[in-house]
Amino acid sequence: MIAAIIQARMGSTRFPGKTLAEIEGRPMLGHVVDRVRLSRLVDKVIVATSDKSSDDAIAIFCEKENIPLFRGSEHDVLDRFYQAARANPADAFVRITADCPLIDPDVIDAVTSRFNAGGFDYVSNVQRYTYPDGLDTEVFAFSALEQAWQEARKPAEREHVTPYLRTGKFRTANVESPHPVPAGEYRWTVDHPADLEFVRAIYRKLNNGKCRLEPILALLKEKPELQEIQDSTTSNEGYYRSLYQQAAKGAAKKLQLTRSQAWYERSRKVIPGCAQTFSKSATQYVQGVAPIFLDHGKGCRAWDVDGNEFVDYVQGLLPNILGYANEEVNQAVVQQLGKGHSFSLPNPLEVELAERLTRLIPCAEMVRFGKNGSDATSGAVRAARAYTSRERVACCGYHGWQDWFIGTTTRNAGVPASVRSLTHPFRYNDATSLEKLLRQHPGEFAAVIMEPVNFEEPVDGFLERVKDLAHQHGALLIFDEICSGFHYGLGGAQKLFGVTPDLACFGKAMGNGFPISCVVGKADVMRTFEEIFFSFTFAGEVGAMAAAMKVLDILEGTDALARMEANGRVLQDGLSTLAKEAGLSERIQCVGRPQWSLMKFREPDRNDSPLLKNLFQQEAVKRGILALATHNISAAHDAAAIQQTLEAYAEVTKTLADWLYDPQPARFLEGQMSQPVFRVR
Repeated sequence: MIAAIIQARMGSTRFPGKTLAEIEGRPMLGHVVDRVRLSRLVDKVIVATSDKSSDDAIAIFCEKENIPLFRGSEHDVLDRFYQAARANPADAFVRITADCPLIDPDVIDAVTSRFNAGGFDYVSNVQRYTYPDGLDTEVFAFSALEQAWQEARKPAEREHVTPYLRTGKFRTANVESPHPVPAGEYRWTVDHPADLEFVRAIYRKLNNGKCRLEPILALLKEKPELQEIQDSTTSNEGYYRSLYQQAAKGAAKKLQLTRSQAWYERSRKVIPGCAQTFSKSATQYVQGVAPIFLDHGKGCRAWDVDGNEFVDYVQGLLPNILGYANEEVNQAVVQQLGKGHSFSLPNPLEVELAERLTRLIPCAEMVRFGKNGSDATSGAVRAARAYTSRERVACCGYHGWQDWFIGTTTRNAGVPASVRSLTHPFRYNDATSLEKLLRQHPGEFAAVIMEPVNFEEPVDGFLERVKDLAHQHGALLIFDEICSGFHYGLGGAQKLFGVTPDLACFGKAMGNGFPISCVVGKADVMRTFEEIFFSFTFAGEVGAMAAAMKVLDILEGTDALARMEANGRVLQDGLSTLAKEAGLSERIQCVGRPQWSLMKFREPDRNDSPLLKNLFQQEAVKRGILALATHNISAAHDAAAIQQTLEAYAEVTKTLADWLYDPQPARFLEGQMSQPVFRVR
């Protein structure tokens, strides 16, 4: 037997009384009950409300309509739901909320059918949103509900019923729409009066029987102005607010870092800078507070040499798209190692991987491989110079450590002035700045190389204009997709935005941490690699190529990319809501796409705030969250990791809200502040 329990109350903070608000002559709760009853697989519908007097109106309505009713705790909603389930025995329960008057019985049946197929304790369509917000359906076994009721302790878990079921302790599955819609594009739940007016408009246009997913989407496509009725609201905002309310504040306990410090002292004697990469060094964290050496990692988590565990949002500076030590990738490499991996002649795997990349990446007609992103970008620039017989390069973004680019930064020591003079930065989303450069040196630019996107979206027409300008001035367009490649889809940003460059550079995520990069591009330009010197011993090393083939298998054959976007969006939305609750929404912002977002820390005058960044980082790392300023989301960052992160961020933002009112907030720093490598974005 399957029973549906509809949570209903009159005391909404944002919109009191909405549950019984009238829609086409009938209370909203009545519409929700009617629509749930249309489900083919739900045998019984129960309304669960609180025993508070303000909810007496719901009880009166249910009695009049002969709707089974249970009343219980106002604040411990998990207990209310559980007791309602005990009073109405069933094998499994469907959870619906009364503020979803467009709930679709077909969607309920799709989720319930997946549950009925067996093998899961909890099935929903909310772990990754492919349906409009407001069609949320969760189905779970009574045994799972009872376990959650017994074990859940945190106030947010008790208030919102199902978060504990998504902590990794249960077998879960997500049902996705056969016609997925972009997350956040449609919100059909009633949180504010404007949402009610939107729903009323839908009901007026479509009678209740036709208010289902496809007819509503068709109506909104025909009349998009209907969506303008609504206010902008974050999905699950109430849950994030609950996390903030339950959060403790104050400085977290310091980590035990004895072994890290010991390794650091040994390193200082034999390794300049004590790290092989500036961005991985101790100078990038509050010193004496954060770990300096990691010992091992698995999935989205890493452990330092002292045994401290972290949810890792650095992920080796972005390459671990599947997380640390992915078993399938590692096994593919092990199998290749058993046959050899650095050969005296080319190996067929080079051809197979190149063929695959030409199928996936729009501009790729031919491929050459390297090891680092700098190999690829420098090879592309050299090829462009050879192809055009020109020397100057216009650049936008970060392109690696080689002389031709690094000479444009503050880390230009050792780069000859004659080399520095040939590379000219231009501003992102400012095509005029590029046009000015090209006109200052007519006929001299070999290439325009740029990151097509990082944390700022290209304005309409910007990438197209850059391409036009480059070609008008006889230069090649090179997209540096070392960071964006594969994170935003298998075809990279060029496929996402529909702008195809002459050459492109990919790396990082390509091997899930195994060193591999590539230059891809149009055949006539790529043939230049037969003449220029782009040749090194390990370019054809096929252990990393075996890793890349398996990474592409997983990205093409699973929902890994979709999960990254969904979980990254929850993290972004959650942090934004927490900052708002703390009164810090103007000072802490999370920008960029969900798969790779940037936390910006600002002073009241909107300038960057290194102090706020360091205080945030300090308190986050002590709570088990390892991050620089970005969230480098991997497919291994699951719901449990995101939940842990948001709980930590809730404590951090609540703590900072107090500290920033102090006349000297710097006194809360527990070590020397981090030092920027340089600024390029």
